[in-house]
Amino acid sequence: MLKKDENINCLQIDFEESTKQLTIMKGILPKVFGERDMLWERVKQCSEENMLLSAEDNILKKKIEALEEDLLLKEGQITILKDSLGNKLF
Repeated sequence: MLKKDENINCLQIDFEESTKQLTIMKGILPKVFGERDMLWERVKQCSEENMLLSAEDNILKKKIEALEEDLLLKEGQITILKDSLGNKLF
């Protein structure tokens, strides 16, 4: 009978401890969910910003490519002019 009472007492203590832990977790859980939601919003913002920056990067790369082609064209024109000036001087 004493063993049975001890077991019941241990179970009651375990139950009370579990109830305390559950109460603590119920208090923490909304904070965790709030933080998770805030982080998820930040991830979405960063993803959108990344997409915009990637598009801008592509535009700038095309502009650089166009400028490089224009530079090559100008250099070619300068070479032609120099050659034609050089031929006229002799």
